[in-house]
Amino acid sequence: MSKFSKISLDGSGRVELKEKLGLSSCEVSFNKLEAGAAVPFFHAHKENEEVYLFLAGEGVFELDGERLEVKAGDVVRVAPPVMRKINAKSALEFVCIQAKENSLTQWSATDGILG
Repeated sequence: MSKFSKISLDGSGRVELKEKLGLSSCEVSFNKLEAGAAVPFFHAHKENEEVYLFLAGEGVFELDGERLEVKAGDVVRVAPPVMRKINAKSALEFVCIQAKENSLTQWSATDGILG
């Protein structure tokens, strides 16, 4: 496999990037919900935490029975066992990144190499 990958998003409602980019440490998806649409089910995870980066629009994020208003510019971290579902009030675009909770051992400051 190449040491880098590139794709162009086609405007689909949901694009999972793991296979498309050959990701080996996390799952990333790009998501679009039209106004009034919702993720059709509640879900949780066994081991993976998720980070949601809201890029456009407004919605309601249901988290273990609580309703959290979200809009472009908001970022939400969700622990694995939390039941979650997103409802779009207006056309909503967001990126979801998931990785195993407590698995991060290095980050920019500790893993970076200056050239």
